[in-house]
Amino acid sequence: MRKKMIYLVAGLLLAAAAIALAPQAALATDAGVTITNTAHVNYAVSGVAQTEVTGSVSFVVDRRVNMTVTNLGNVTSAPSSTFQAIQFLVTNTSNTTMRFQLQAVSKGTNTWTLTTPNIYRDNNSNGLWDAGDTLYVNAGTFGDLATNASVTVLIVGDIPASLPNGAAAAYDLLATAVDAGTLTVTTQTAGAGTMAGVDTVFADAAGSASGDIIYDGRHSAAGTFTITAATIAVAKSAAVYSDPVNNTTNPKAIPGAVVTYTVTITNSAGASASNVTMTDNLNAEITANHIAFRTQFIDGTISCAAGQGSAYSINGGTTWTCQSGTWSGGPANTLTSTIPGTIAAGGSAMIKYQVTVQ
Repeated sequence: MRKKMIYLVAGLLLAAAAIALAPQAALATDAGVTITNTAHVNYAVSGVAQTEVTGSVSFVVDRRVNMTVTNLGNVTSAPSSTFQAIQFLVTNTSNTTMRFQLQAVSKGTNTWTLTTPNIYRDNNSNGLWDAGDTLYVNAGTFGDLATNASVTVLIVGDIPASLPNGAAAAYDLLATAVDAGTLTVTTQTAGAGTMAGVDTVFADAAGSASGDIIYDGRHSAAGTFTITAATIAVAKSAAVYSDPVNNTTNPKAIPGAVVTYTVTITNSAGASASNVTMTDNLNAEITANHIAFRTQFIDGTISCAAGQGSAYSINGGTTWTCQSGTWSGGPANTLTSTIPGTIAAGGSAMIKYQVTVQ
């Protein structure tokens, strides 16, 4: 029992020592606070205690200006997407209330840029642009931030069309210190400090933006928009199936001949392609022979939609898995086929239809 008590006391002493040695978080004194300290001197003359003598001095805590910008997540977007957003957190780590001027800066290495880039306050902090988010105009838009307070903001823009899969554009969100309640960019006190007044010292780290160096009253972080796009290629071939003279034996493309067109659509990389539509505007020398299209997915991963059947063949040849497409007559003599389902990256689809030579 005695030994257990010794172990218990030793454990408590070790725990107390660990707590005492652990680093303690320092609290930052607010700028403008006056700190007064007094020295007390006591003495005696001929053994007789004399009246205490004191000496006091005061100084004012200076303003340490600091802020952090943090990227909360990059995004992937399809070409032609609108209101795409990257979310950032701007935090005032100064020892006084500040506000911040914000800029969205495109990296010089970008090969493409957002259309109509803007900055918004993410009012519901969901990381997406919403109609209720507040558009940034100037440093007064989002108001003052108290010490250690944060605001969640978005760089928002539209993605241009026809960008390749994997194309990326990086943007810096750059925050510059502004005096609270104003639009005046904060300046650092030059020369020696004054004990009676409030001086300003920049304490920020270097950021991601070009020229954003340590202790310059600014901070920045980068976010990236990356394109996820389908990489589509189209190949079209034609073969004579029959003619009025030779039938199907060595047929020639004479008037009355039936020609089979095959269109192969390949998605070699990136995102899946959906709502894929092929349109063929036939010229006056040919007319459509078969209204129904036949579509085959080469990768075999997509089944037919309801009502499209499960197996078709054209002229007793290759079996095709889905029937699709519409017939549009008139002067344009247009054939249109919408592929059911999607073409996954690495997959292909083929469309086959026949025409008659006039």
